[in-house]
Amino acid sequence: MATRTWRKGLGFGVAAGALLTGLPLAAAEGAAAPARHPITIDDIQAMRSLSGLTCAPDGRQAVYVLNEADTKADKRRKALWLVDLAVAKGGAAPLQLTSSEDSASAPAFSPDGRTIAFLSKRGKDKQAQIWLLDRRGGEAQKLTDVKGSIADFRWSPDSKTLLLTITDPAIEPPKDDPERPLPVVVDDMKFKEDGTGFLTATDHAHLAQFDVATKTEARLTASDSFDAGAAEWSPDGKTIAYLANHALDPVAPATQWLTVVEAKAGSAPRVVAKLPSASGQALIWSADGTKITHLVGNEPKLNQYNQPHLAETVVASGQTRTVTSTADTYVQRLVDLGGGRIGAVLAEDRHEIAAVIDPASGAIQRLGDGKLAVADQCGAKDPKAPRAVIASGDDVMPEVYALEGGAMRALTSHNRTLNAGIAWSPVRDFAAKTSDGSEVHGLLTLPAGYVQGQRYPTVLWIHGGPTAQDSHEIDTIRQWIAAQGYAVLAVNYRGSSGRGDAYGTSIAADWGNKEVIDLHAATDWAVAQGIADPARLAVGGWSYGGILTDFLIVRDNRFKAGFSGAGEGNIFALFGVDQYVQQYSQELGGPWQDTALWLRLSEPLLHADRIKTPTLFMGGIADDNVPLIGGQQLYQALKLTGVPTRLVGYPDENHGIARPSFQRDRLERIVDWYKRYLK
Repeated sequence: MATRTWRKGLGFGVAAGALLTGLPLAAAEGAAAPARHPITIDDIQAMRSLSGLTCAPDGRQAVYVLNEADTKADKRRKALWLVDLAVAKGGAAPLQLTSSEDSASAPAFSPDGRTIAFLSKRGKDKQAQIWLLDRRGGEAQKLTDVKGSIADFRWSPDSKTLLLTITDPAIEPPKDDPERPLPVVVDDMKFKEDGTGFLTATDHAHLAQFDVATKTEARLTASDSFDAGAAEWSPDGKTIAYLANHALDPVAPATQWLTVVEAKAGSAPRVVAKLPSASGQALIWSADGTKITHLVGNEPKLNQYNQPHLAETVVASGQTRTVTSTADTYVQRLVDLGGGRIGAVLAEDRHEIAAVIDPASGAIQRLGDGKLAVADQCGAKDPKAPRAVIASGDDVMPEVYALEGGAMRALTSHNRTLNAGIAWSPVRDFAAKTSDGSEVHGLLTLPAGYVQGQRYPTVLWIHGGPTAQDSHEIDTIRQWIAAQGYAVLAVNYRGSSGRGDAYGTSIAADWGNKEVIDLHAATDWAVAQGIADPARLAVGGWSYGGILTDFLIVRDNRFKAGFSGAGEGNIFALFGVDQYVQQYSQELGGPWQDTALWLRLSEPLLHADRIKTPTLFMGGIADDNVPLIGGQQLYQALKLTGVPTRLVGYPDENHGIARPSFQRDRLERIVDWYKRYLK
């Protein structure tokens, strides 16, 4: 469940039950920015997203991926951009390096600083290949022509070799009948993955070395059912560390095996330590090559809800030590800052905070003022060099910033003009007491034209995950709903990240219980504050947000409209159909082992006759994360019971809807459905 998410903090929340203060009056807000307008779908589709940030070895420049919608071609396009970290001090303006026609991703500077490597699928290539850009100028040159799929790559310290994480070539039909379909043969425990479909033997990742000068490939590890990943060169270039994914290992379940192998073909790998699996894993060698810093997760039953913590392992002995200062903190996006310092992003109660961690002492230095949420970062191994981050805020679209001395300095302006024309709805923290004595935190987005003292139709918009959090980052969906005149509640229910291990793991094998209590408390709070109109309440969400919508509407008929995107009302139907065999086997047990539990988790369908809320169901037809069958079954049930409903499926779309026209359609349908039953 922990990855069933649509999108993915120093606490600044008010006390539970306290009144919100300082809410702006509509007249004052309008007078301050008369030329601005509430956000539109055109604005949402014009916003450029940024990712893949990587810094040059000297820390002076960074390269990143700019992703934008091409609405005419009905696709998204990616291009590489280069920014000087001294741009605001007289440095060069951001420079586009590749054409958006030739989509590019995963940029990486060579350690000698001369070259930028990246992945791109061009011409007749069936798979993305590695291309090289000379930093002195000129066109990109194709480097690899491998047959497998490159999942990741790393430069060797001498810039002469690339370490590839790659799959075997897919089996092709006979040359005399290239259109002949081939049977799909699976043997592994996990045989589904969203975006891939059925997993076969050729989908397992192994390691290979690619010589840049001779353009030759040499296999380093064998292909087996335990995928290799997170591979990194040792500082001297003689050894490679990687993680073997043993998530479904019956002997050591939910583990990632930290393994080292000599950087020579035919070398035998050595398992250093069997680590509790952690999402967003990364490996960072110490300068002397004796230790590796990484993340660690939780025990198998709780692994899907783990809040990754920082740890380090001694390569020779395999002894692992968790950095105790991070033991109750969600740590992500590690970067080597040199001198034993580790850069990280911490998820802390509605905030995504850049930080520097010293694993030796456990000291944590939090940077910035918390107003912007950091989504990505990079840095050089120089304490004097600034870090580059991608960040956004409640009313600030994403840009690249230099992080210096805790202050953010904007380096790009890709969304600045667009951002300035939007009248953003204010976002406020809130906290509420629950019926079982817990406290839930969240964010309230006020409706466009808000007038204090007036009640508004209110949408309870539930984030996915559940291991994610609603934070002070740009959220165009909540803003879009608020622009239609709704107050929007975003609730970090139990199971969310940012509130520690106990809070995150409290819903294990108990889905739809404590989360629903928390969502009820937030709704009751908004009504008690005089903000939400109790006669005009709606609920909705995607993925785990859709699943919780299904649990809410079967128990609470006060919601006048519902939207369940990629939801699940009957867990029996998804067993063996979706990608969550690890979670089913380790957290719940098979449906034959605890049938009563599986029946309880299928409450929305088994008690669909209790649902009275008109509900729109939606999903990607090719979704193997939370397949559309979850929506289909509840749609069929409501049709039979006479409750207004509609089912929308998007062809060839996976869990995240990517086609711009479908993204527009989804937003339009959501607000049209709410309007029909709330206004």
